[in-house]
Amino acid sequence: MDERECDDVMKSLYGKDFSMELILEDYYQLFSQILREEGLQVKKGAKDILDFLDKKGIKNVLPLPAGRDTIQTNLSLAGLTDRFDFYMSGSEVKRGKPYPDIFLGACQRANEVPDSSLVLEDSLNGLRAAIGASIDCIIVPDLN
Repeated sequence: MDERECDDVMKSLYGKDFSMELILEDYYQLFSQILREEGLQVKKGAKDILDFLDKKGIKNVLPLPAGRDTIQTNLSLAGLTDRFDFYMSGSEVKRGKPYPDIFLGACQRANEVPDSSLVLEDSLNGLRAAIGASIDCIIVPDLN
């Protein structure tokens, strides 16, 4: 879910005074510390898949719920800044996963139809979004 939807869910569970903003502030601070100390892990086989796609001339797009600055920073830390045709941030769509908006937007920008596309996804909401977009999906387990 994007931050807006997460905030709505948490407020519905814990009341209107719940502050998702404070939770996220702590989360981002801790995550930044972990990145500085440990770096960013890349899933095993990720670079091999990107090499295969490049070799076959297949477009590869990175639609993520994070903001553009976060995406750029994380791609840089992972050494993957030049490996995607483009990336799309969650701020560019109206609704986040589990809604299909980000995948449909990525297909539109790539000038590809959903039923000829494939999503590699590591979350249940991502799977739901792919199904909602009528895009085949392969689940790649999260490093967590």
